[in-house]
Amino acid sequence: MRSRSVAAVVSALALALPASAMASGGNGQAQVGIQLAETAQTAQSQAEAEQHAANANAPVNTAGGSVTGGANNANQTAGNGATSGPAANNAATTQNNNQTQNAGSSSCAVGCGGNGQAQVSAQLANTEQEAESEAEATQNAVNANAPVNVAGGSVTGGANNANQTAGNGATSGPASNTASTTQTDPQTQNAGSSSCLAGCSGNGQAQLSGQLAHTEQEAASSAEAKQNAVNANVPVNIAGGSVTGGANNANQTAGNGATSGPAGNRAATTQTNTQTQNGGSSSCLAGCGGNGQAQLSGQLSETGQTAGSSAQANQNAVNANVPVNIAGGSVTGGANNANQTAGNGATSGPASNTAATTQTNTQMQNGGSSSCVVGCGGNGQAQLSGQAACTTQAAESSAEAEQNAVNANVPVNIAGGSITGGANNANQTAGNVATSGPATNSAATTQNNTQTQV
Repeated sequence: MRSRSVAAVVSALALALPASAMASGGNGQAQVGIQLAETAQTAQSQAEAEQHAANANAPVNTAGGSVTGGANNANQTAGNGATSGPAANNAATTQNNNQTQNAGSSSCAVGCGGNGQAQVSAQLANTEQEAESEAEATQNAVNANAPVNVAGGSVTGGANNANQTAGNGATSGPASNTASTTQTDPQTQNAGSSSCLAGCSGNGQAQLSGQLAHTEQEAASSAEAKQNAVNANVPVNIAGGSVTGGANNANQTAGNGATSGPAGNRAATTQTNTQTQNGGSSSCLAGCGGNGQAQLSGQLSETGQTAGSSAQANQNAVNANVPVNIAGGSVTGGANNANQTAGNGATSGPASNTAATTQTNTQMQNGGSSSCVVGCGGNGQAQLSGQAACTTQAAESSAEAEQNAVNANVPVNIAGGSITGGANNANQTAGNVATSGPATNSAATTQNNTQTQV
């Protein structure tokens, strides 16, 4: 489809020229240059952070009896951050079209046809870039001492000296696109002088060139971190009896991070078309045919790149001392001195695409001199060149880490009797890491076409 587009552009330009401009009698020169550059860029960076942190000491008494809540000396530090790196597009399109025509002098006398020269060049560069960077962090941190008494009896809550540090961060690296398209089309024609006498036809030269470069790039980087950390001492008494909760000195550190590396696309397309024609001098006398030269070149380059990097980390860490008494009897919970450290991280390495396409077409024609005398036919030369380069790349890197860490001392009494929970001095360290290495595509396409006619 792209090659048809190039052919259609070149054909339309050729047909648009009058017949007298294409290698006709009399020194006729025509140059048509059309350049079209279209660049579309979209860069988006978004960060969203949601946090709900509660640090409460809430003794409740629904019916008679007494509720005494121990001192709540808990320290709660909740950090929630969402950072979205820069999303950048950098597109540079350069189109150069140099056309030079030089019709040499003629010493012809009586009825000589002149040199005809025509140059047609069309260049089209279309660049589309889209870069997105997104980070989302959601956190719910609860640090509570909540003794509850629904009916008579007493509930005494031990001191809650728990330290809770919850850190939740989502970082999305930069998503960047860099596209550089360069199209250069120099055309040179030189029709040499003629010393023909009486009825000589001149040299005819024609050059057609079409270049099309289409580049599409998409880079996306996203990071999402969700965390729910609970550190609680909750003695509950539904009906008579007593519940005594031991001191909750648990330390809980929950770290949850999702990092998505940069996703980058780099596409460089260079198209160079050099055409040179030189119609040599002629010493023919009487009725000599001139040299005919024609050059046609078409270049097509299409590059498509997609790079995606994503990281997701989900964590639910619970550190609790929860003695419960449904009916009479007593429940005594031992001291909960458990230390819990839960680290959850998902890291997705950078996904990058690097595509370099180079197309070079050099055509040179030289119509030599002629010493023919009387009724000589001229030289005919034709050059046709077509180049097509298509590069498609897809690189994807993803990492997902899910963790559920629970460290609990939970004595439960459904009916009469007593339950005594021993001290919970357990140390729990849970580390969960998912790392996805970089996914990289490197494509290099080089096409060289050199044609020489003498």
